[in-house]
Amino acid sequence: MCLSNRVAQWGGVAFMFGNLLFLVNKLNEMSRLFLFRSMPDVISGQDRVLIMIGQVALIAGYVAYFWLYVGRVGRFGKNALRLFCGGGILLAVGHVSFMPILTFDLFILVLIGLAVMLIGLIGFGIASLRQPILGRWPWLPLATGLMGFIGFFLFSGAEVTAVFLLFRTLFALGLFGLGLALWLEEPVQSQIVR
Repeated sequence: MCLSNRVAQWGGVAFMFGNLLFLVNKLNEMSRLFLFRSMPDVISGQDRVLIMIGQVALIAGYVAYFWLYVGRVGRFGKNALRLFCGGGILLAVGHVSFMPILTFDLFILVLIGLAVMLIGLIGFGIASLRQPILGRWPWLPLATGLMGFIGFFLFSGAEVTAVFLLFRTLFALGLFGLGLALWLEEPVQSQIVR
């Protein structure tokens, strides 16, 4: 139990940190569209170390998320959790390919990872509403998944728009909230529902 609590706490911190970087990555665009002021890019492709740290933190967070919650869900929830965490890890690996030091582009991993992650997150959100899985905010995975789906699949395009940024920001805040819930999670006995 103590190990599970430690993994949850450190995984939650890592997940919050990685998603905080995901949130601030578009501060320059938010400033331009919402405040009508330009500002320098907070995180650019040149910030290789910060990008690597952020992606490693996200991967650690997804692993901890899976490790803690997989014993609390039935088959549907396990599959959804696998999609959410596996897609998130694939997305993180794909983002590393944006660094200018690499000679190859793995943008396809970003697209596949995002789609798989959102499907899993929405499924995990449904499972979370059907049975108690999360100690806090059982609605958060579903709400976060829907914000991501709306933003990335309904309002994204070649040009960054205010509506896209609004849903992307809500998605990033939801992911940050999932990390906070993981960090605050209390250890419980596994309750597998079939």
